[in-house]
Amino acid sequence: MVFSPVAAPPARPVPGHDRWHPDIPAVAEVITGGSVRMECAARADGADALLCGPLVVVGAAPGDVIVVDVLGVGRADGVPARAGHPGVIGCAPEGGAPVRSAARGRQIGSCAIAPLAAGSRILLPVHVLGAKLSVGDLHFPASGADDCRRAAHAGWIDLRINLTRRGVERFRVTGPMLMPS
Repeated sequence: MVFSPVAAPPARPVPGHDRWHPDIPAVAEVITGGSVRMECAARADGADALLCGPLVVVGAAPGDVIVVDVLGVGRADGVPARAGHPGVIGCAPEGGAPVRSAARGRQIGSCAIAPLAAGSRILLPVHVLGAKLSVGDLHFPASGADDCRRAAHAGWIDLRINLTRRGVERFRVTGPMLMPS
């Protein structure tokens, strides 16, 4: 798993994580308006999603909302992926109880429900300092396929992140708001 700024040289490999927890250390930071490329590993059939991140959004605090725009998604093998999308994306939950990726993914929306391809936008309420954004479980449905229930593939996703202070209160965003392209 690799994290790197968009259009920058590749970064160092970082271990992935398979659960959502506020104590998982961040691998990098991004400022509001910044763009990043997150390179995600493949997942074996039946295994939990392997997430890339978490990424700290500088200045994000509980009650804020981060606006995540999907700029592009591609396969690691170079195969075109117009309909590629993450299976899970979200911020770390509050509190100390471990929450598995699959359960968190169902709260946010899985690939069968909301394919967030390039041009999509996700509004995510922030529960912990820095938001701690993670993404993974990339799916690449075949042309004309109704769904993509097979195991995820390795690939990359480019995101732009913007911070909205007090977004939960101001816009009444109480859970993830998905806006497919």
